[in-house]
Amino acid sequence: MIRKLKTMMVVCFVFVNALFLAGVSYSSYQYFFNFTSEEISEAKLTLLNESANKLSGVIQNVREAGTFIAIDRTVVDIFDKSDISPYEALVERNELKNLVNNVASLKQEVYSVEIYTDRYQDHAYLYDYNVQPETNLTEKAWFEPFIENVDNGWVPRHTDELMDREMISYVHRILNQRSETVGYIKVNVLAENFLEYLVDMDLYDEINEPFILLNTGGRIIAETHSREEFPVLNDITVPVEDEIYERLIPEYDELTDHHQLIRKDNEYYLLLISQPNYEQWRLVQVIPVDDLYAETQELGINVLVIGLIAILLSIPIVYGIGKWITKPISHMVKAMHKVEKGQFDVQVKRHYVEEYDILGKNFNQMTNELSELLEKLEQENTNRREAEMRALQSQIMPHFLYNTLDMIKWKSLDHDAEDVGDMVNKLSKMLRIGLSGGLKFIRLRDELDHAKCYIDIQKQRQPQAIDYKVRVPAWMKDYYVPKIILQLFIENSIKHGYHNVESRKMEINVQGEMCGKNDCIKLTVLDNGTGLPDNWNFSDAKGIGIQNVRERIAMYCGEQFDVDIYNREKGGVIVEIRLPIYKEQPFTKGQAEESGE
Repeated sequence: MIRKLKTMMVVCFVFVNALFLAGVSYSSYQYFFNFTSEEISEAKLTLLNESANKLSGVIQNVREAGTFIAIDRTVVDIFDKSDISPYEALVERNELKNLVNNVASLKQEVYSVEIYTDRYQDHAYLYDYNVQPETNLTEKAWFEPFIENVDNGWVPRHTDELMDREMISYVHRILNQRSETVGYIKVNVLAENFLEYLVDMDLYDEINEPFILLNTGGRIIAETHSREEFPVLNDITVPVEDEIYERLIPEYDELTDHHQLIRKDNEYYLLLISQPNYEQWRLVQVIPVDDLYAETQELGINVLVIGLIAILLSIPIVYGIGKWITKPISHMVKAMHKVEKGQFDVQVKRHYVEEYDILGKNFNQMTNELSELLEKLEQENTNRREAEMRALQSQIMPHFLYNTLDMIKWKSLDHDAEDVGDMVNKLSKMLRIGLSGGLKFIRLRDELDHAKCYIDIQKQRQPQAIDYKVRVPAWMKDYYVPKIILQLFIENSIKHGYHNVESRKMEINVQGEMCGKNDCIKLTVLDNGTGLPDNWNFSDAKGIGIQNVRERIAMYCGEQFDVDIYNREKGGVIVEIRLPIYKEQPFTKGQAEESGE
């Protein structure tokens, strides 16, 4: 299966080009074929008309031969006499023979002239080839239907038994002065030569195109080829009832100066019908189209071959164009492979083609964003590892201190130092909550106890009194929060809020309430100390404690949760910690270990 765009473009272009060239070649061939066939048909029809006119002289000469003899004064006088003697019969017969021989010698188209009469029945010895008994003619099979329809006319191709040759004849009645039929004149023309007068060549050997000669009445007088050679002739002719003739089928019978294509057994023929000549005869020609249009078809094949060569030559050209067009895409694919291997700084060049320019611009923008995102992700991982290290360090120290302080507590009780033991007990509780079995979240109740222990210890250390109040709903204390997030801000209040006012009473309140659309909780640490310097922000913080708390909240709860620190209007600082609502432990110890936390 083809998958490369360049190959698809070449295949599509070649296919479309081939389709276009094939259409053009076929249309050109059809147009040229129709044009040339029309021109050839018209030229052939013109030649046929000229041939028909040329044949007119032959027909006229043959008919004139019969008519001349029939109306010759000598012939009229001979057949007007009756009761002749043997000698007179001999003289008449000789005169008739001389006459027909003279006429036949003057008309080169005429093969022979025969006279059929019963005038010499009493002198039968006088009959020979030129003068024969009338019965020799009337007993022929074709004579009766012929003579019933015409007085004088043409007899189509028939066999002359005496000569044993195929003849086409003109038969003319001999009438006496009383208009009685006293005999017949039969002028014979060799059938094989009759249509040779059309052209100066042998029609049978050199022209494989049948001709049909129609007389004035549309009857077929002569054909050049047999029906076995051209069965299509049977489709265009039909016998005439009660006559010896055939004629064209009614569809073509009245046509003149006409040409059209006809079909016979999946072969086409050009049918030509001439215009009537001077004798009102017509000539029909049937030409096989394969031979007639062979050169035209050869030319059409040449056109198709030229088109095929053009297609083959266009393939390397199209391939080059396709390669040039898809070159920017190839560069982009290579760049994509580099990105897949982690090389995000790869860039593609701009292109003057608008679509490629947009793709390249978007690709460069994508790689830039991926590079920035990767840097940000690496920075976050670094920060996470650092936070984890700090958390681990903070867990190591409490283990050791917890055990040590527990031992100090029992030693102080042995020496009746209960206040020391109480401090050690508070500190130990802080460490225990700080460990929390390695969990990241503890209940808010434990977080408040952790802060309370720190306050109790600070009350022993600080000279000022500390008024510490907690106002958190009881139901909220069951929520889970990141551990050790309050003690840092309480420590900052004691450390930085009262160092210049030693006699002032410290007031530190911790409050809890819902925030947002009741989808988060807010823990607030308030003091009445000296407050923050003007324009203070998180970057002014010198230690890492605040940053540590903020990073842990962002890491465990999401970046939408954070810490806000600002001054109170009445003096002091407000610390607001916004956290999500966790009614169950969000991070078990196992999950934390699996996620690398």
